[in-house]
Amino acid sequence: MKNRGFKPISAIYRSESGVSTAVAAALLIGVLVAFMTTVQINYMPVWKEDAEYAHMSDVWQDMSRFKSNVDILTAGLVINNDARIVMSSPIQVGGSEVPFIRSTTTGGTLAVNNDISGLTVLINKNQSEPYSTGTRLFYTGTVSYRPANLHYVEETYCYENGALIVAQEDRSTMKLTPGIVLEKENGFVNITVRAVTLEGERGVLSSNTVEDIRLTSEDFYNMHNEADDTNSTNRITSVNLTIYTENKEAWEEFFENSASEIALQSADYTLSNSTYTVTFSLHPVGKLLAVDIDEAVIKIETGLQ
Repeated sequence: MKNRGFKPISAIYRSESGVSTAVAAALLIGVLVAFMTTVQINYMPVWKEDAEYAHMSDVWQDMSRFKSNVDILTAGLVINNDARIVMSSPIQVGGSEVPFIRSTTTGGTLAVNNDISGLTVLINKNQSEPYSTGTRLFYTGTVSYRPANLHYVEETYCYENGALIVAQEDRSTMKLTPGIVLEKENGFVNITVRAVTLEGERGVLSSNTVEDIRLTSEDFYNMHNEADDTNSTNRITSVNLTIYTENKEAWEEFFENSASEIALQSADYTLSNSTYTVTFSLHPVGKLLAVDIDEAVIKIETGLQ
């Protein structure tokens, strides 16, 4: 007669073993899900922000080096107008990777000659018609980088009119100054405007790699010589320097600081702005004026064109 109320001990052991395995697997999956969720919520944003910060630091170094190279080429043209020097300025448009997720990289947009930039100088004299640079320096060229950050603050780096500017939304500050210099000497207030024109095609590229910019010194022109002002009875009565820019705050601060450094008073100059311009009008009380205006032409070539 068969005993139907009891199972063999070995069968019970096999059943409990299977249940234990299933429970262990479920617990392991739960732990893994909890771990991945914790990483995604608490650590991944921090890692992404660190990667974006590291990338922005690299781009800043590249943009600073770009301005330095342009300044070196300009100085070479001042010494020898026939000099043809070529320099390379790579910009790390993207490339910093997020830990454990190598397919996730930072990136942004590099633009050449795509933003507002230029200047005009108007010189008023007491015995002749005003001198103006006209449209010659109306567009001087730009190089800008705009990131595609999701976590770290988005800062735009822009080289324009010889200056390197950092912009955030409607705010901007000038980190590296242009070749515009105010000086006091022998009863004169001297203003030197060394304009840099980036001669090249317009280009815009979104990338997560390194893009190379090739710079070649092309030519140098003296448009107005300050020696003509210091040795002439045809004196300058005022100078209006207008900058074309989207970063008005940065340029206004630059002119304010430049005037303060040589102890100009509020009656000596006027600062005004409109939609895309900042105008610095210089008319020092009891001082003579001398103006030197130069233009350096730098050829710019990239893979964007």
